[in-house]
Amino acid sequence: MNPVFDEEPLDEETLRKIERSLEDLRAGRVYTLEEVMGELKGG
Repeated sequence: MNPVFDEEPLDEETLRKIERSLEDLRAGRVYTLEEVMGELKGG
């Protein structure tokens, strides 16, 4: 396996978005695939 490595540093906005996402995960603010698919189908 040959993973791609980007040497360009992440900007502050991207880092904030990642941290916000991690906070959502820790707090349980997540949706299952089934929940998302149900919403997309209008259910």
